[in-house]
Amino acid sequence: MLNRSHTFVRRQERGVVMIVALIVLVALILGALALTKSVFTSNLIAGNLSFQKAATNSADVGVENAIAWIELQNGRAGTCSPGTKILSCDHKSDGYLAAVQNPQEGESWTDFWERIIVPTNAVKTLSSDSAGNTSAYVIQRMCSAAGDSSSTGIICSTSPNSSGGSCTSGSSCDTQGINLYSVSQVYYRITVRVLGPNNTVSFVQAMVAM
Repeated sequence: MLNRSHTFVRRQERGVVMIVALIVLVALILGALALTKSVFTSNLIAGNLSFQKAATNSADVGVENAIAWIELQNGRAGTCSPGTKILSCDHKSDGYLAAVQNPQEGESWTDFWERIIVPTNAVKTLSSDSAGNTSAYVIQRMCSAAGDSSSTGIICSTSPNSSGGSCTSGSSCDTQGINLYSVSQVYYRITVRVLGPNNTVSFVQAMVAM
């Protein structure tokens, strides 16, 4: 009877050890799966951030191209209707709009781009770069309507101007105490959208005054 009792106890102990071992094994498997998923998610996030950064950097090319175009056309006479300057009216094939439009309240730039910018056919698309990013830009003159910025009824966002003279309190002065001379300039908003690998979309904006 004593031997049988010891045998029964040993079998119970073996059964308990096996159950504990199975529980530990399941826990290890679940932990390994969770770790694998965590590493995969981290790599995915890092990859997406890398694509996003590359797309944002590619937008610089679009901004530079847009600024170069504005500089080339600034002040040049043209046969615009209305207006007497090239920048007084739309040049959609060059990605230029003489009047500004803004997204509605709560509307993203992605939605605004598809709803307003694309239908105007005023998007200038550049060639894709070596990383597979494609930049497209639109230039909007910060004016209420097309026409010469000095025309009556057209309101434009402009930089402050100064005609020089003696230095007064609160004004911008140089070391000799003379007002700095500046000419009022019209603001232009450049919006660049970059489409990259892995469905990456990036928007970059720049404001210039000329």
